[in-house]
Amino acid sequence: MRKPLFHLVMSVTFLFNAIFLSGASIAYSTEAKGGLNPPEDLSFREQDSLSIGYVVLTWSPVEGAEAYLVYRAEDPAGPWREVGGRSQESMRVHPVFVDYGALQGTTYFYRVFTVDTQGRESEPSSVVCARVPETVRSSSGPKRMVCSLFDQRIYFYEGDQLVNVMRCSTGLNNSTPTGNFRILAHYRTHLGVGGAVCDYWMSFTSRHGMHSWPRGSRGNYETGLGSPASHGCIRLHPMEAYWPYHWAPVGTPLTITRASLARRIISGCHVSVGASTASKEWYFAEGYTAGGFDTYLLLSNPGSREAQVEVSFFRSDGSVVRREYAVPAGCSFTLSVDRVEGMEGVEFGMKVSASTEVVAERAIYFTMGKRDDGTVSIGSPELSKTWYFAEGYTGGSFETYLLILNPHGKAGRAKLTFYLEGGSSRSFEVDLSPSARRTVKVDDLPGMDGQAFAIELDSSLPVAAERAEYFDKGYVRGGHASVGSTGLSREWHFAEGCTRQFFEEYVLVGNPRGEPARVQLHYRLPEGSQGVEILVPPGSRVTVPVHSQPGLSGKDLGLSIYADAPLVAERAMYYDRDSRRGGHASIGTPRPSRNWHFAEGYTDGAFDCYLLVSNVNPEPAALLFNFFREDGRKFTYQFTVAGGTRFTLHVDSLPGLDRTAFSLALDSDRPVVAERATYFVMTLGH
Repeated sequence: MRKPLFHLVMSVTFLFNAIFLSGASIAYSTEAKGGLNPPEDLSFREQDSLSIGYVVLTWSPVEGAEAYLVYRAEDPAGPWREVGGRSQESMRVHPVFVDYGALQGTTYFYRVFTVDTQGRESEPSSVVCARVPETVRSSSGPKRMVCSLFDQRIYFYEGDQLVNVMRCSTGLNNSTPTGNFRILAHYRTHLGVGGAVCDYWMSFTSRHGMHSWPRGSRGNYETGLGSPASHGCIRLHPMEAYWPYHWAPVGTPLTITRASLARRIISGCHVSVGASTASKEWYFAEGYTAGGFDTYLLLSNPGSREAQVEVSFFRSDGSVVRREYAVPAGCSFTLSVDRVEGMEGVEFGMKVSASTEVVAERAIYFTMGKRDDGTVSIGSPELSKTWYFAEGYTGGSFETYLLILNPHGKAGRAKLTFYLEGGSSRSFEVDLSPSARRTVKVDDLPGMDGQAFAIELDSSLPVAAERAEYFDKGYVRGGHASVGSTGLSREWHFAEGCTRQFFEEYVLVGNPRGEPARVQLHYRLPEGSQGVEILVPPGSRVTVPVHSQPGLSGKDLGLSIYADAPLVAERAMYYDRDSRRGGHASIGTPRPSRNWHFAEGYTDGAFDCYLLVSNVNPEPAALLFNFFREDGRKFTYQFTVAGGTRFTLHVDSLPGLDRTAFSLALDSDRPVVAERATYFVMTLGH
């Protein structure tokens, strides 16, 4: 291996008070190589970089490391220049490195060295490319912060635009002062009460500051975040505290109030596979407006004629509410079902009938006890007598619901067969009332508590079916939902997938047939592909934890499944990094397509929207993205995706698509697979 230029230097000395947390000055020898491995999973965090306008990197800590050195170049061949580093302790509690010297619009290359306790460097890590575009979100007005002691949240505004929301912990016994303040100073590290070391300290009085929680056990502070816990300061999650530290300059107004700013705060993530074609009809089995649930219907009209749309709401009591709407050509449209007369506080299914081809999705945002999250699903353009689901779980604090819409004027009956992990099965029959939505809580069925399973639904009438799941995985509490599949397939494809730090990914494969199936899992990685073969026993469900598979941790990846027998497959993911923690699940697509449509898209406030495209071909694919905003404006962007790779597009970073609602039509010169993922924090006012 050719040594880079900086290895000719005998030692490197830098001050830890600028980079590390100890405040000491240490010289590192680059002559002798340490026995430690270089960092793995070095990656560029685009979302965070766009938020603060600098390059943000992350990597997995190396066991036994003392610190890390970060080097940057403007060419992958060098020359390389040291730009800073991080201590091991810092990486464990807050695993990001921010390169404040990076210029917007410039492409850089980075690599990182592990430093051991004797000051010796490892071999360099792999190289990552990073670039913060010049279209970083610009301020829409003066910056200000409002901390609600009642909500235990901080709200960040640019003018009247809410741009972020974060959980916090304020003082016990009303020890946090209220009133109007300003940020007085920034301290990268600061000693708090009792000598506790706190990062990203922004003082707003001579004794109080906003900062990350003190270094220590994650569990002790994590469980208390969102409730008063400090001596009077405002504590933030260490994964988030750096954001306001760089966003809010000295002098930024801070208002601390006992009043609540929101009726509910909902955070999480959701994902949906696209529709390969537009349709004049769409069906949804899931919909709920009672309690802490809010349901939205998203419509996209990609055509050249205005669409007249009738929406039929089938309530669980058998009554039907019908409303008509007009969706202009080349526009997206959002309907808040909670505001439709007659739809307050009910559970329901929907049928969308349009005069011309449209695309429809449904989104639900909810708070339910300690759970809050969002779910989304593409509609089904057809009814079916048979439906399949690969995901289902009633173990621990998981609850699974099966939603069935019977839009016909006569009653029906459905047989539900659950294929358990391990090979056994259980069947039940349920009645379907005419023109109504039926809800089946799987946990309450005899023998179905504490089970993992796939589902087969067979109905006497064509129906629509979805599955909703609500969970409590410790720090992650939320829910996800997905439409089922009307058939089995020997192929399933997924564009979304991530096993980076704070992500868990699972692939669920259901085999309802009487013969075992050999299944090839083909993972599409940035550096190439990796294949794994599994056996799915007859009449069973298999769970594959992708994040724990050899060679697959710390990756962005797509997935293709190839089997020697027809199956059903889904993917579930859980996210635990910051205030947008939650989970999502999606059915796979059996067929790549040259065309994909999405009715839902949102980048306003604290929403971040990503489009994931998996190119299953060995040749490059040329992609044309047509974005239709709700105000009628259209934006078009072109990208090329290398063969056999996964492509990620952060929509918020595109000019004209920041802080707006939109729908999308994607055209490709080769068949590809596309999904959309959204991470959010939203507030619902009084």
